[in-house]
Amino acid sequence: MGARVGSEALATCRAAVALAVAGVTADLTYSPLRGYWAPDESRIGVALLALIAGSVIYQLLGWITEPVGKRLTEIGHGWPPHTLSTEASWVPATTLEDSIAQVAAAAADDAAARAAHGAQLKLDSSGASLLTDADCWRGYENGEAHLFLAPGVSLYFREVGAGYGRESKQFTLLTSEGEGSSTDIRTLAQLHQHLRARAAGLPVAPPAVDSANDVRSLSPAV
Repeated sequence: MGARVGSEALATCRAAVALAVAGVTADLTYSPLRGYWAPDESRIGVALLALIAGSVIYQLLGWITEPVGKRLTEIGHGWPPHTLSTEASWVPATTLEDSIAQVAAAAADDAAARAAHGAQLKLDSSGASLLTDADCWRGYENGEAHLFLAPGVSLYFREVGAGYGRESKQFTLLTSEGEGSSTDIRTLAQLHQHLRARAAGLPVAPPAVDSANDVRSLSPAV
């Protein structure tokens, strides 16, 4: 709601500034033109100059405020943020080893992005928590990812086949107690309850069966 209001306010300010510039242009050019042209021709000339000045300013402000407008639109629709990379452009690999490293890094970045997107779809529809921020996830080349929550506690993500070519997004709470200390997480409220119980030293629900195909023994891709 707030993001949409901000986007509308930005568009309104942009139009208001363009109209103000058009008005100032008309005021400044009317008297000089009357000294050389007939009244009707002067009015037409002033209108054209004001229209041109207002249009130029409107387009210039649109170009300047475009990143802000796009971000407000993303927030208003609940879309995850999109950031532009500041790193150098991609350079083709010269060896097979370089290509493998590039693809591994891309797969790790993709896993982190999928984890954040999956968290917004399944756990946090608001998109306002660290769970929906791809930068907070550590992706791995096998397509899995984990999110550090506290010492000895992390959230593990993977996609499993759901049949008919669909993938199901699975989140598991992992703790340092060992293999039998994982819990399937289905809601953000459930995650909150487990973390509160752990902080208070209270027992939690029986752990879910953990998969042997996790990332606890993997090293993050660089």
